[in-house]
Amino acid sequence: MANIILPATYVTVRDEGLISVGGVSTGNVGVVGTAAGGTTDTVHLVTSLTDARDLLGGTSGQASVGNLFKTLEILFANGAGTVYVVVSADESPESYRAGLELLANETVNIVLLAGQDATNADMVDVLKGHLAATESINRERIGVMGCNGSVAVNDILNAKGNLVHDSGRVVYVAPGITLSRRDPATGLTTPEQLSGAYTAAAVAGLISALPVQASPTNKTLNLTNLTVKFNHGQLEKLVEANVLAVEQREGLRVVKGITTSTNKAWSQITTRRIVDYAIFGVRAACNPYIGKLNNDRVRGAMKATIDSFLTRMVESEALISYELSVSATRAQEIAGQAIVTMTIRPTFSIDYVMVTMSLG
Repeated sequence: MANIILPATYVTVRDEGLISVGGVSTGNVGVVGTAAGGTTDTVHLVTSLTDARDLLGGTSGQASVGNLFKTLEILFANGAGTVYVVVSADESPESYRAGLELLANETVNIVLLAGQDATNADMVDVLKGHLAATESINRERIGVMGCNGSVAVNDILNAKGNLVHDSGRVVYVAPGITLSRRDPATGLTTPEQLSGAYTAAAVAGLISALPVQASPTNKTLNLTNLTVKFNHGQLEKLVEANVLAVEQREGLRVVKGITTSTNKAWSQITTRRIVDYAIFGVRAACNPYIGKLNNDRVRGAMKATIDSFLTRMVESEALISYELSVSATRAQEIAGQAIVTMTIRPTFSIDYVMVTMSLG
């Protein structure tokens, strides 16, 4: 402040009042897969199928080679907008693990292993290891993986194996899909069956396009056909086992948007996404205060910033309500610690409608 000599009004501006939470990403997808084109072991930002074609082969005809282009085609057809792509040297677990490591520090919310299904135990371990590692470095995300090409419910359930993740970070999808492939030389169209790895790409695209509080339950997927049409009993068996099943009913629809978690608190995909969104937002609100004074005034400003973010979550119906406090004891002030304690109540989706009819 200037020296106070002349009569006047002197104003001090404290920048804490200008701190707010900016945009928080919710639907960025990270994909590792194989292709004939594209620089390997590099993260590429792709925002359209045209970008994907240019990256993976352009007009040379190479784009369709490998599992990456088909995965990106399905992703974009189902709503994906921002995709971080790593072209893997091959389909070995080691190459995919290296690709995921490149994605670890990117702003990714959903991760996908192109062309890989749950029967490959090594790939399952790669995915779960990546989810655990990114959670430990404050880069939380969910992974989506599909079943193999089997049409038998018991085989699908057996392949689930150690894919279960009780923090709700893994989504297991079934069944596979059938596409129509046209031979450009003859003009003939033949059906092509693909594993649930590609159904998983459709589900990942759908989730990425939804607000965190919107459930994929009962939403349609932009796919041609399924490898099998499950009956009612089979769908019940899959859903009870925490499998995200797709059925043919006025289009191809997600039966129930669930994770593999057996913990009811994390069984809905929306719960995991809402909590992760809150984590990202609160972290973004608090980070600018690091290095500022640890006193009541600054902690009050921090609380106001977090409060504003959580209020927006309530207004967008991602939260029912929340409780928040920001505090520090004298010992914590000396140690440079400010303690944020909050209780959030996420909004759950309607899965069942109970109707009681009285006949008069």
